[in-house]
Amino acid sequence: MTTSGAMLQLDTAQKGLPEIVESYRDYEPTPEVRRQIEILLQYVPTEYLQGLKTIVLTNRAALARDQHRQKVWSRNRKVQLAIARGAYYEATRSRPATIWLYVDNMLRGHPVGTRVYPSFGYLPILQVLYHEIGHHIHAVHRRGYEGKENVAEEWSRKLGRRFYLRVAYPLDYRQDCESCPEGKEDEAYRSAMV
Repeated sequence: MTTSGAMLQLDTAQKGLPEIVESYRDYEPTPEVRRQIEILLQYVPTEYLQGLKTIVLTNRAALARDQHRQKVWSRNRKVQLAIARGAYYEATRSRPATIWLYVDNMLRGHPVGTRVYPSFGYLPILQVLYHEIGHHIHAVHRRGYEGKENVAEEWSRKLGRRFYLRVAYPLDYRQDCESCPEGKEDEAYRSAMV
């Protein structure tokens, strides 16, 4: 591990962000993937990440034989874990809450970044990461009663809107906040997020 990697892990631990673990087999994603996930995590309020210990980045080939056959719920049906784009595992007495992201499945059919609109390069990762964080928020912080997938999708939209307001459209956000008194920018932002 390089010193910059160690510094990066130290910084994410200090900020209360979950640890990002990469575990691939015969697969090498672009370095942008991890960097984009770290950036996306910085736009999630830290209170919603409490209790989330790790985010595992892996690929389909890294799954064990029994995991290939394992099924997870998606809406009203079960799908094989091997074709899922991500999975959230709630905390138990023996393990903390964890998000698994299957990078090869997430990026299938999507370029990681584009030169014309670089912020759109975040979209495939943003949708899955924020959806799984939505499951964590639903399980740990704010219960919703509209169905787990609907609640996770709603949180994905809210967090995605928050990210794009800050990153993709920073000038629009600043214009809205120019009239805000000192220190009130975040309140204006929170009201725009809802």
